[in-house]
Amino acid sequence: MNIDSDFKIDDLTLIKHLKSIDSAFLPKIKEVYEQVKDILNSRVQHVFPNFTLHNTGHSFRIMEYMSKLVSDYTKLNELEIVLLIYSALLHDIGMAVSDEDINSIKSDSFPFCDVKFSAMKKLKENDEGLAMQEYVRRIHASLSAKYVRENLKEKLVIPKLTTLDFTKELALICESHTEDYDWIKGKLRTNEIRGDYSFNPQFIAAILRLADILDIDSNRTPYNLYKLISPKGISDDEWKQHFVISNNDKIIINEKTNQKKIVFHGKATNASIHRKILVYIGWVKTELTNATALVNGWPAQYSLVYDTNPEVNIQTEGYSFSDYKMTLEFKAISSLLMGEKIYGSKSLGLRELIQNSLDSCRIRQETENLKKEFGQDAYEPKIKVILDKEKNQAIVKDNGTGMSMEVIKKHFLNIGVSYYNSTDFLLKDFDYKPIGNFGIGFLSCFMLSDDVKVMTRHYKSKNKYLIELEKGNEWTSLTESEDVVFEGTEVILDYKNFIEVFDKKTLKVKEFLNQFFLTDGIDFELIDKSEKEISKITHLIKLPENPEKGLIKIDLKDYLKDIEGYALIKIKSSFIKSFSEVDFRGDLYIFQDDGGLKLIENLEEIKIDDYVNEKEIRYLSIPIVEEDQKEGFQSGMKFTDNDLNEVISKMDRELKWISVIVTKEFQKALTEYDIIHDSYAVGDINFEDIHKIGHSDECDTKAFVKTITLFEGRKNELYLPFDKKERDFGFSFYYRNEKRKQLFLRNVLIKDFYYYFPVSASVFEIDTLVVNINSRKFIPDISRNNVDSKTKEIIQFIIV
Repeated sequence: MNIDSDFKIDDLTLIKHLKSIDSAFLPKIKEVYEQVKDILNSRVQHVFPNFTLHNTGHSFRIMEYMSKLVSDYTKLNELEIVLLIYSALLHDIGMAVSDEDINSIKSDSFPFCDVKFSAMKKLKENDEGLAMQEYVRRIHASLSAKYVRENLKEKLVIPKLTTLDFTKELALICESHTEDYDWIKGKLRTNEIRGDYSFNPQFIAAILRLADILDIDSNRTPYNLYKLISPKGISDDEWKQHFVISNNDKIIINEKTNQKKIVFHGKATNASIHRKILVYIGWVKTELTNATALVNGWPAQYSLVYDTNPEVNIQTEGYSFSDYKMTLEFKAISSLLMGEKIYGSKSLGLRELIQNSLDSCRIRQETENLKKEFGQDAYEPKIKVILDKEKNQAIVKDNGTGMSMEVIKKHFLNIGVSYYNSTDFLLKDFDYKPIGNFGIGFLSCFMLSDDVKVMTRHYKSKNKYLIELEKGNEWTSLTESEDVVFEGTEVILDYKNFIEVFDKKTLKVKEFLNQFFLTDGIDFELIDKSEKEISKITHLIKLPENPEKGLIKIDLKDYLKDIEGYALIKIKSSFIKSFSEVDFRGDLYIFQDDGGLKLIENLEEIKIDDYVNEKEIRYLSIPIVEEDQKEGFQSGMKFTDNDLNEVISKMDRELKWISVIVTKEFQKALTEYDIIHDSYAVGDINFEDIHKIGHSDECDTKAFVKTITLFEGRKNELYLPFDKKERDFGFSFYYRNEKRKQLFLRNVLIKDFYYYFPVSASVFEIDTLVVNINSRKFIPDISRNNVDSKTKEIIQFIIV
């Protein structure tokens, strides 16, 4: 049975019912139908040539499903039947945009949507037709509501009481079919009265949604299913070829229990399409579950007595299919994603929270600047870390965008679904590119606290939300209240848990904040309430106005796009005469077999000729693990299965380094080796030697061989035209610990990134290099401590 051709509007069950009671609404229904039928049957197909039909046939099928979905349509009042008919007929009318609207959309001047068409074209790889379809589809429900309000008000009236209309409610019902149930409960009521008629808009909305999602067969692919299929390049013809829904009547009733059930019968010859069908049926189940929960406790005429598990009878041809599916265990996965195995240190949980605040503030700043009028105060981004020992609270607070209910549900509570990677965000086409990328960063706050509260209000909303979470527990509580004073987001942690991570020292929190974040344009404070102390966190990318004498400054933004920062270049002599002109890392020692390590306090006293062997100097570079790094070092060894190289690489900046020279006759014998506690290597620097100069007696370390290549010019002049660097385990450049050589991505330090300088010129060296990359093209790895090898190569090429 093809309802598009076999049925006319007068044949539909709900229309017949209105005829049977001689409804005075029928003439207006016919007028509306005549007004919109050509729009639905022609204009929608013109705008959406690749989509399945949203014509009067689709509307008729929805009306028939509506009559079967409700428990007994004869028990509904007359106006409710009318609203069911109108909503089925009009819910997709917004897809029929005019040529004038299309031109307005293309020029980014469409006044009814804040999404830019130019941004949609980018996402759709400049396919204008596909971009237009997706643009209109995203807003078609609100456009349907707009059409109802602007074109049908005079027809949507109560008979004999033409001053009373139900336009507003019908518009919202049409709009609701692309929203969620929280939206329905917030925008629509359960009881409205017009004259002698009462009606339940929430119920009408729920039935419209169910009927719409059930309109699937071999001739029609609903959008949610189309979206699953199309990315794989499966055409409509292939879809019809590989899958057939054989039952028109998808609603059956158990005569004994009077319980209804949704049933699908069909045949599939393609396992991939079969899997997608099961995902779609899962959506049907979710929709049915939400609808039955909504009507629970309502009067009998609104009851939905259903088995919420659809019955699926799909025959396979050419392959076998099982009921098994992959699942995730929340506690195990969340433990993996929130732990030190990814981030390396519990303290980095604070980095993730501040990073979220930075993104939120920068996005709001850009939005506020766009709408700012002359004379208005500029928005000032603010971030505060508040330590309140008395209340046992550590709070990270910002005045950024805050979160809406939609963002909370779709992204914040949906692990791995980043809002900043969502189409909703990307279509806003902000200049600022957030660093948040994976949608898991917030979980890291559980490294700081076992219990977490989040208070948030989107700056355009009046509703504040309180979310309470517990480590290892997937259940949350969500409390909504009206509060127009509160702004932004507060993350409230357990103070005792939090301060323990920072060795119970507020100073360490301050040092952490100053190290990891660029604060240009941000009012950033650390507030210790118990000490009544407010510390400004200031870490600027700004080029120093008066660098040290002999340093030349380079402003990177003058040469690079989407990159800011600076380099300070130090002029060197073109030749060296002593060790004081060689840039060793850390303190310099000399090793003697009979005397162990001896600190060289006066470099001028050491004759360089005694250490140059065949135009090069080979020496050892050794990381020293002092007592305050011991715990972190041992923890790293535990989590890396005693991978000494990896731990040294990750802690490189935190460790103290020494350089050790030996006279030239011993240099060829130098090799890299591990220095193990409780062991002694004959002829080499052993554990006792480094323990005497401050190395922990419980940690291993390693000696790395370094080489400086020279050539001899005039007598007694050793030139350094180019100094080749050996790249091993990330120790990629020689620098003094106090000098900054840092990479930031969108204002957040990438702590394990090292610049590799393959050569350094004889006449200068890079003293300081601070780079902040704002381009979204560069994304840190999941730990946010580094970038992948390909990205590293590109950054090296650009900067170095």
